[in-house]
Amino acid sequence: MNTPSSPALGSHLPDDAAVPLAPRPPVLGNEAYFRYWRLCAAMGPVFLAAFLIFWGALGHNIPPIPADRTADQMAEFFRSHYNEVRAGMAGAMLFGVLYLPWTLSISRVMAWINPHENNIMTTLQMWGGGLTVVPLVTSSVFWMTGAYRPDVLDAVTLQMLYDQGWLLIDMFYAITTIPMVAIGVAGLTDQRDRPLFPRWVCWYSIWAGISFLFELLMPFFKSGLFARQGWLNFWVEFVVWFAYIVLVTYYVLRAIPRLEEERTALLAGA
Repeated sequence: MNTPSSPALGSHLPDDAAVPLAPRPPVLGNEAYFRYWRLCAAMGPVFLAAFLIFWGALGHNIPPIPADRTADQMAEFFRSHYNEVRAGMAGAMLFGVLYLPWTLSISRVMAWINPHENNIMTTLQMWGGGLTVVPLVTSSVFWMTGAYRPDVLDAVTLQMLYDQGWLLIDMFYAITTIPMVAIGVAGLTDQRDRPLFPRWVCWYSIWAGISFLFELLMPFFKSGLFARQGWLNFWVEFVVWFAYIVLVTYYVLRAIPRLEEERTALLAGA
């Protein structure tokens, strides 16, 4: 027995239910497409300069107060420098969020390294860099709290607040390691004759991110090279991170005009 073929889906719709196709949006020109990329990339150095001034100098975190100081010594610090710490932590919390737009500028450039492959590395970099803002800002809250009422808080509480800030900013290192490794891994897969990120920068980013593993030892030492004020866990690790910010910013800013040229050629050939 012959059976009628199934009618097309459209035959079940009323005549006036046809939805017209949306017009194809115009292709953005380079000026619109790359707008704000340089501005976001410049937020890296702005963040770094502000962080050194507010968090480092005003907050008395360069170098940190040694972990082997007594509670009374820590209390004396807060009671003598409370206005400086308040100003420093307020500035650190204000400018700390600039790490987020800086991270986004890197993600935009990374998306062009291998645009026809999956974006796992780009996504890891974006999320990891964005979440790095959390320990940067939250750790400042503990130091701000200690400086808010230092005259009524006991010495042990003030010591605890200072310790909490450092334990958070140091032990949350892994969230920053993820984007640093992701940048390096993605950059090493760049097939251009002249990669957007030089190979040595990629390897530096991977090494710098992994080197933060030394922070795991910080809670076990109150003096020496692994303590929060030690030359390895403070001076080496923070200098390595600061250098990473400068290097990546430099090569992101160099990559943007190259990507403008590449996109111009793609639009011309479309």
